[in-house]
Amino acid sequence: MRDLGQNVAMNDVLEHLKAVLPMIQQLFPLDVMFGVTDRESFLYYLPGKEVDVKLPVGAPIPEKAGFKKVLESGQPAFSNVPKEVYGVPFKSSSLPIKNADGTTIGVITLGISLVNQEMLSCTAQAMAASSEEISATIEEIAARATGLADLINILKTDGERMVKDLEKTNEIVEFIRRIAANSNLLGLNAAIEAARAGDNGRGFAVVANEIRNMAVSSASSTQDITKILMSIQTGIRELENKLASCAEQSELQAKATEQISIAAQQLASSATDIEKVSRLI
Repeated sequence: MRDLGQNVAMNDVLEHLKAVLPMIQQLFPLDVMFGVTDRESFLYYLPGKEVDVKLPVGAPIPEKAGFKKVLESGQPAFSNVPKEVYGVPFKSSSLPIKNADGTTIGVITLGISLVNQEMLSCTAQAMAASSEEISATIEEIAARATGLADLINILKTDGERMVKDLEKTNEIVEFIRRIAANSNLLGLNAAIEAARAGDNGRGFAVVANEIRNMAVSSASSTQDITKILMSIQTGIRELENKLASCAEQSELQAKATEQISIAAQQLASSATDIEKVSRLI
């Protein structure tokens, strides 16, 4: 049986709550509902726009309901109700209603929609997953950029070595050119001496003529080789310039990759912050 004093106190509290709760509901930026019970049944229910558990006024309080725990302990109770139960996830906060002597005479319950929290949580998880994928991709790009930079440096070193080798080849070509010039001079002198010897120098004249022809051919070949070597040198120098440009671009790419990595870390941090905020609701 209900105590008459408790009934009077509960009725007084209920009248005040009926007048105040609709205004409080409008003050909330989130969708909320309110419910009020005495020690035995539901006395008042104010549903939200989406949060609506359809509490029938006058219905008895279920034995396993959180209201019972609050009535028995006289302590607040908090719980999260998943979407599967009523179609909308919400956070339930129940407080005991006590009279002047501290006796619990009822319970007031607040249900706050967690739809926004779930949205924030899903967004945060998606951001975290995306940031992980971005970080992994950046690490792969950074590794490839490092490998490319190393390869460019190797090619640049090889190009410098080839230029030095070509410079040595120039010395060899110059040596051959001098031999050709001396051979030509030698052949000319031999031809002069053969002419002086008359018939006795005819055989020597043939040899002298061959020497001169070989010298001219060597000189011509030397010029061709020089042109080819100069063309190769020009190509290698152009390659060096391009490699230097690639190295510079690779360095810029590395810096850009580092900045993107920092941004990805900040994105992951923001996702964590959003997740924390969503849990505060």
